[in-house]
Amino acid sequence: MMDRVKVIIQTGIVVILFSVSGCRKIEPENILAITTDDIEIFSEGIYTFKGTIVSIGKEEINEHGFYWSESVNPEIDGILIRLGPRNSTGSFSSTVYDILPGTTYYVRAFARTSSIPYYGDEISFTTPDTLIFPIVDIDQNIYYPVNIGDQTWMADNLKVTRYPDGSIIPQVEDRLTWFSFSLYTRAYCWYDNYGAIGATYGGLYTWPAAMNIYSESDIKPGSVQGVCPDGWHLPGDSEWQQLEMFLGMSLAEADGEEWRGEDEGGKMKHEGIQWWTNPNTGSTNESGFRALPSGWRDGAGYFRNLGTSTRFWSSSKRGDYAWVRQLDYNSSRIYRGTNGLYEGISVRCIKDNNSSFKQTSPRRVTILTSVRLP
Repeated sequence: MMDRVKVIIQTGIVVILFSVSGCRKIEPENILAITTDDIEIFSEGIYTFKGTIVSIGKEEINEHGFYWSESVNPEIDGILIRLGPRNSTGSFSSTVYDILPGTTYYVRAFARTSSIPYYGDEISFTTPDTLIFPIVDIDQNIYYPVNIGDQTWMADNLKVTRYPDGSIIPQVEDRLTWFSFSLYTRAYCWYDNYGAIGATYGGLYTWPAAMNIYSESDIKPGSVQGVCPDGWHLPGDSEWQQLEMFLGMSLAEADGEEWRGEDEGGKMKHEGIQWWTNPNTGSTNESGFRALPSGWRDGAGYFRNLGTSTRFWSSSKRGDYAWVRQLDYNSSRIYRGTNGLYEGISVRCIKDNNSSFKQTSPRRVTILTSVRLP
């Protein structure tokens, strides 16, 4: 048996592929044969189990999948991942996250006919003592956290299409429909109504959609979860100011409006010109915030400034407008101002209670059908 380790740099993220594989026996075609294949670890805390049906045999496969456990012989007392019936040879996989740090796990692929179960070889892997766990929203989108001072932020724009309770956020593509919005219309869209752009840059939400409210009377004091996953909330204006002061602004600058500071915006922007238009002034991403130029949708329904600018909602309101932050390709400063509640703007979530994202205690295991990395 042989261990293999690869490290790949993917869009600014270290992607570690750790695989464990063994030799395969050639089986007669009329006998069901199955192997447990490479285990892949994408960054930290996301693991993909793989298996292969080498030959089908004479009986129908009623169930296939994986057993896995913290002890050997996972098929006896492990967690069962069911992938259903199967009638062909080939590979299959399942992805899990939220598993324990500093723990050895044992994995075994299986296929079951009406008469007998068949198993691949048992494979083991050990997680690091400290893991950075991703955030997974209700749509199974994956985000990574970053500690900035005493705060923990998502390092990606939100792209969810449902609220945490499962209710659907209205998607509006038509420009004239967007133009006719009332002050408290909930809606989201992808830039240019193109989902592939949204997969990278996130969704654009009206402020009522981001807040998950229908009217002024729905606004409550304190942190507002809104569209954010459980344990996270929409940042208030004061929380944006806390971030800015940690990055170097004075209190007087943070309390100001329009363009403020010196290089704080550059510390938040993803470095280089792969996404941002040249020159992407002052971009270092020193904070790990990884701001991308997602543009926005204005109140008339037109899309603006993909590649050159980005705006982020806050949960704080002034009159019929809400406070936003803006970053531009030709500035290293940060803009603070207000925009109409019916505009489509990006959302970044901040962790409740400003707690650290380093995980050392047990967490539940969740099975994903697919993984998308930024």
